[in-house]
Amino acid sequence: MAERAKHTDFMPHAELEKLMNMMLPFGQQMLKKHGEFFPYGAVITSKGEVVMKAAYDGTEQPPSEKLIEMMTQAFRGEAAAGKIRAACICSDVRTIQPGQTEKTDAICAALEHECGDFVSVFLPYKKGWFGKIRYSDIFAVKRDPRFFVSGENSS
Repeated sequence: MAERAKHTDFMPHAELEKLMNMMLPFGQQMLKKHGEFFPYGAVITSKGEVVMKAAYDGTEQPPSEKLIEMMTQAFRGEAAAGKIRAACICSDVRTIQPGQTEKTDAICAALEHECGDFVSVFLPYKKGWFGKIRYSDIFAVKRDPRFFVSGENSS
């Protein structure tokens, strides 16, 4: 079973931690089973329910950027309508870990909460022999809001 992220000193809101602890292990499962994954998401509704989300553009191998943008627009609409209070999009990215100079693969959880907490959490990994995946230390950085934005900043 995928190990859950336990490092929480960077997690500003308990609901974001809840989403992260659900979303990152799913990405780990997909990497273990398939060696890759398409972007996926989840929201916490205004009633406190967690709902998994995905985007589909009708093609077999859609570009990740297109799926991320489709989910971003959907989450933005739901946030503006007051239907959600938190949202997350997970994707497979290349990033530079703190203290490193070269890019590495990572699962990225882009997390936002209506209270104004916006963070991207990265779980770096390397693929080894026979599909074995080694994970490095999780880290987070603040992000600009993309889901919970005011009308003048929604483009």
